[in-house]
Order: sequence, then C-alpha cells, then structure tokens
Amino acid sequence: MAKLTTNDIVPGQRFEQRHGFTWRVTRLIQFPTEDVVHVQLVNERDASSTKTVSVNALLDRNLFKLTDK
Repeated sequence: MAKLTTNDIVPGQRFEQRHGFTWRVTRLIQFPTEDVVHVQLVNERDASSTKTVSVNALLDRNLFKLTDK
C-alpha cells in the first residue's frame, strides 16, 4: 500500500489502533492556531468514545493502520 497523505484522509475511513480498537474518521478539523490538520475519531464499538488526533499521528504506522473492517 502506498503511503497515505493528509489529502487521502476522508470521513468514513477506518483505522485500527495498535491495541486493537477500530476508529472511524468523522471529520477533519483545522484549528485556527494550528498548522497541522486534526481528525475526530469515533470508536467503532462505542460511539460515545471519541478522540481528536493530528493527521500526523493518524498516519504514523506505529500508532494506526488503515483497515477495511
């Protein structure tokens, strides 16, 4: 698989975290004071569990990997 970039991230994509949790991208966020784009993620098993991470963290293969699940 080719390396993903910020432009490849879209709502609905699913990423698996190292510890086995699967997260779905709900939206991309550009904070006014930040140069880096962030994403809001929702846990696939528990929709009340959300997190916001930078796209850089999401694209770090040591932390997350894109999944088809």
